[in-house]
Amino acid sequence: MTTDEIVQNYQIKLLKIIFKEIDSLITKKENADNKALKLAENGNTVRTSAHWKSVGNSEFYIKEIYQKLSALAEIDRLFHWSSRLYQEELSFVSKYPKVMEKYRQTNIAGQ
Repeated sequence: MTTDEIVQNYQIKLLKIIFKEIDSLITKKENADNKALKLAENGNTVRTSAHWKSVGNSEFYIKEIYQKLSALAEIDRLFHWSSRLYQEELSFVSKYPKVMEKYRQTNIAGQ
C-alpha cells in the first residue's frame, strides 16, 4: 500500500483530527491575544513578562495554524475534499466554521 493510498483511505479521519487541532489552536490564539490586549491596557503591564509571553504564544499559535492549514491544502490537492463538502462523510466540517473561514482566507488551497 502506497502513502497516497493510506492517506486516501484515512483522509476523513485525518481531516477530522486536523480540523479539531486547528479549531483548538484558533481558540488558544484568541485567548492569548485577549490576555495580551488586557495586559496592554495599562502602559506599565506592557513591560511585563506575562504580556510578552502572551504575544509569543499568539505568534506560536499562528505558525501552528498555518502548518495545519498547509496539511489541509495538501490533502485537498490530492483528494479534492473541499469540493465534496456536500457529502455526508464531510458533514463534520460544518462544526468548524472558523477553520473553514481561515482555510478560504489563506488561499493555501489555491496554491
